[in-house]
Amino acid sequence: MSSTQNQIGQINPNGNIWMNTGNWTGVSFSITTSYQEMTSLGTNFTLMSPANYFDMAVDGRLRYTGSRTKTFNVTGYVATNNSGNLAIAIYKNGSLVTGAENYSGSTPIIMAAAPVEMATNDYVSLFIKRSANTSITIFQVRLYV
Repeated sequence: MSSTQNQIGQINPNGNIWMNTGNWTGVSFSITTSYQEMTSLGTNFTLMSPANYFDMAVDGRLRYTGSRTKTFNVTGYVATNNSGNLAIAIYKNGSLVTGAENYSGSTPIIMAAAPVEMATNDYVSLFIKRSANTSITIFQVRLYV
């Protein structure tokens, strides 16, 4: 039996994308007081294996390819050199998921999690904002379902 199958032989839908610069210099990100999607960071995201019923058709977006509408636990985190208040949020198809925002005061790692109902071709992604406009360094971003 494959490690992705449960005891009755069904494959569990799951997906995991991450961006890791692989060094301590990270990538610079110009951040504002309004939410911005964390895509096109200059370092591509990677779709990790196994990815059952999920793909990454657009960099930084985890898309559900299964045929049944399901509710998934979605979790994301960002590691930065933050020196100010940050917030991250999970968005579905470009809209904020209610209750999926997390605010942090001067913490280098911030995390958000929420249940999200997804139908075929729905996608989730992470958005970020800060209490004041500036540039921050992002070391790692991860989003998993």
